[in-house]
Amino acid sequence: MTTRLYYTDAYLTTFAARVIAAKEVAGKYGVELDRSAFYPTSGGQQHDTGTLNGVGVVDVEVTEEGGVRHLLAAPLPADGQEVTGIVDWPRRFDHMQQHSGQHLLSQAFFRLLGQETVSVHFGDALCTLDLSGENLGVAELIEVEKLANRIVWENRAIRAYEVNDAELANLPLRRAPKVTGKIRIVEIDDYDWSACGGTHVAHTGSIGPIALLRLERSRGNSRVHFVCGQRAVDDARQRRHLLGEAAGLLDTAVEEVPALLAARQERLKEQDRLLRMLQEELLGYRTQGLLAGAEEIRGVRLVAQVLADLDAAALKSLAAGLVAHAGVVALLACGEEKGTAIFARSADVEMHAGQLLRSILPRYGGGGGGRPEFAQGGGVDGGRLEELVEMARQEVVDWLNS
Repeated sequence: MTTRLYYTDAYLTTFAARVIAAKEVAGKYGVELDRSAFYPTSGGQQHDTGTLNGVGVVDVEVTEEGGVRHLLAAPLPADGQEVTGIVDWPRRFDHMQQHSGQHLLSQAFFRLLGQETVSVHFGDALCTLDLSGENLGVAELIEVEKLANRIVWENRAIRAYEVNDAELANLPLRRAPKVTGKIRIVEIDDYDWSACGGTHVAHTGSIGPIALLRLERSRGNSRVHFVCGQRAVDDARQRRHLLGEAAGLLDTAVEEVPALLAARQERLKEQDRLLRMLQEELLGYRTQGLLAGAEEIRGVRLVAQVLADLDAAALKSLAAGLVAHAGVVALLACGEEKGTAIFARSADVEMHAGQLLRSILPRYGGGGGGRPEFAQGGGVDGGRLEELVEMARQEVVDWLNS
């Protein structure tokens, strides 16, 4: 069994050990050591990376027997080999900042709002806390963030130690541990006590700034996205840069950006409303033009057109406008690489538009369906739209003349 050195010293990055087992695992070379400072993926915290005798450690995992297996980029000599391990410190310290920050935040949410942490995810860029209930808002996040950073600035000690069941009963844990016997406790001095096997910084000041970035709802809970330490510094720098770029594009001061964007958004809404009105008016004129030039067969006006300048939504509106008139069949298509086809008919025409569309579109790489009076499909080869519409036209002509 591997002695886990990070339990007693999370800041240890270089150590000597002996290989006690070696075997290939999923195409990678895996070794177990008699002692290791490498943290394996567990408890939501990601694994360490680094080197063993200069060979890259690409993953670290817990074995079925409870040991620690190091997956390497290349083989090492067999059992008994003495090795020197070096942990990638920037990655380890980042993980320590995020994990210690999570403990601090979970306690802050519990103390201020009574919300318990349901689950935690530590990602490469962002971390998340899932909290019980959906009653969180921006105001609550601000207060939690203030409390969390105040505890950071107080630079409280963070200690890890083991307790037995009797001693455990005297600790104000946020959550009861899932195991019994000797339990490892991570304590933030006079603030938080959690059963945890992860790596943590020695003082809250080393967590660095804590930033709550986003709030969303997730299966009846509240999910909070957060970052700590260097990640929080990098995030703030990026946001300042983006806000500065936005201010430059708008030719205004940074503090004026929100108000200016709000005003422009209102103007855009009004412009969109006017544009829709003009489009509807234009489609009305176009409807009249298409009806005036329609092919007439036995009292039915047949409009068969590829309208490359329209999108699917406009095509649908145009088709609806055409068949609002009596005695009309509309066979319309639009699009470039992938086209849309719409077949429709007036209420007084007995043709089944859906059946016609389903019989023709698959021949041109598309699919769709619809009701007797209106059918729509897509995925059509855009280079064959003219051919498709002509085929549909010919079938309607044959039907009308039958």
